[in-house]
Amino acid sequence: MKLKGFFLGLLLCCYTCAAFANVPLMPIQDLKPGMQGIGKTVIKGDTIEEFNVEILGVSGSESAGYSILVRLYGDLIEKTGGVAQGMSGSPVYVDGRLVGAVAFGKMFNDPHYCFLTPIHSMLKLIDMPATRSGDWIPKGTGLLAGGFTPMGMEYLQERLQVLGLEAVAGGGSGSEKIGSLEAGSAVAASLMQGDLTLGALGTVTWVDDKGNVLAFGHPFMQRGESNFFMNKVWILGCIPNMQSSYKVGNIGEVIGSFTQDRASGIGGREGKAPASIPVFVSVSDTARGQNTAVRVRIVEDEKLVPAILDAAVFNTVTKTMDRNGGGTARLQFEISGVDKEKNLVTIDRENMFYATEGLSKLMNLEMVEAANILMQNKFEKIDIYGITVTAEITDDVQVAEIMQVSTPKRDVKPGDKIPFEVTLKPYRGEEFTKTAYFTVPKNHPGGKLALSVRGGSSLAWIQKLLRKQQDEGMPVQEKEKKASLADFIKKFNEADKNNELIIDMASGMPSAMNMEEIPEAGLAGMLQGSPYKQKQAFDFIIDGDKEIILNVDK
Repeated sequence: MKLKGFFLGLLLCCYTCAAFANVPLMPIQDLKPGMQGIGKTVIKGDTIEEFNVEILGVSGSESAGYSILVRLYGDLIEKTGGVAQGMSGSPVYVDGRLVGAVAFGKMFNDPHYCFLTPIHSMLKLIDMPATRSGDWIPKGTGLLAGGFTPMGMEYLQERLQVLGLEAVAGGGSGSEKIGSLEAGSAVAASLMQGDLTLGALGTVTWVDDKGNVLAFGHPFMQRGESNFFMNKVWILGCIPNMQSSYKVGNIGEVIGSFTQDRASGIGGREGKAPASIPVFVSVSDTARGQNTAVRVRIVEDEKLVPAILDAAVFNTVTKTMDRNGGGTARLQFEISGVDKEKNLVTIDRENMFYATEGLSKLMNLEMVEAANILMQNKFEKIDIYGITVTAEITDDVQVAEIMQVSTPKRDVKPGDKIPFEVTLKPYRGEEFTKTAYFTVPKNHPGGKLALSVRGGSSLAWIQKLLRKQQDEGMPVQEKEKKASLADFIKKFNEADKNNELIIDMASGMPSAMNMEEIPEAGLAGMLQGSPYKQKQAFDFIIDGDKEIILNVDK
């Protein structure tokens, strides 16, 4: 075992020497307090500038990892107000030898002091647990969001907070001509590209002649094997902040992929871009005659895609509406991909929504749930290759209430197709009557048949189901039914819509019928309804519900 360990160490040493043949390295044991060095970073454009560094000491151990405490000073540091977010990864040299990268600072302490991550730790990119106390924070993990409205930015922050991330507004997708990456260059690890951008700014620590890149000096999200865009960055400036100054810049072209996100930094390679999901969002506000279209690409990450997609659509809607309020929206989305057998998988859904306030959030709920079903399902991995979202918004209240339901035929037989005259009243409009149909099940045992005539958005009907469930208890499932991803997708695509008129058995559960035809027990089964449910779509959101009883003559 000792011999094996010796050879592994020798191999690592050889690799290190070969990898850094053009950059002399300084090991931890050679560092002494009081040593002077220089660091490299960009605070304007793509020009690399130097700052002064004093080595104060080394903390840690071989097993837990080392950190190098330093003091930064000089004209550049005075301009930035100390260590700024975006300086993470800035290489530090002593006597021309690379020591490590700017990585950690302490909140509300003197911003001239920070920790370096040793370069040997970054080279290995070992996934080790962080050993620093909670108030030592990575310098540069905050995200920079470009193209977002103030409302969109607020919502983005809300969605990222549950993921342990935060973002500030600034910059965008720049068109400046930026030079090639080298140690000290600004770089971004980004999650979204295109008309909207979202990424973390940092600094390149080291690049070799094969295009391998090390940066940040600390984890981005510590995902291990990762899938982030690698971007050039044009720095606009450094903004002072009471907690920590931060760089603002335009995230430029994608030049490669960051594939490792570890405790000691992020690593990747120039060249091939990471796998990503193209998203197209088109929003029309008929009241203002305003149209907005956005194209972005989101990295393939099952935890991030639903939240970032939600924020991107919300931002496009609020930008188009340019107001905070309610109205009516018609949203259509299609999420397409392939399963492990390369079979096409598609969720294609259109629905109408109305709200007096918060319409922009309400209309996205189904879309986000669909993304969650495909990205985070427990059955199999789905490779998403495209998302299209189309929304039409109006100030009008496009809601109609069910006023009356009648039928000329109360005595019926199994298999009969029964007409119902349904009177609807639009908001501030004239009543009108439409004919809808329901076919009596052929296997009905005879007797009373209670039918519910309702709108897809009827809250009163859902409340009745909840009361029924509470009074009667949870129905017992008599037969186990194994679900599949295809079952979930089918149910989602066929789920009731707010603009549909629905006729179904009043309880949603044909208790006297063939139990094998019951989709599932419990409230979910009630909401799904019976196999005999009839639906008819309208250009209104249908609200309200009525009950009508037929006599079935067996």
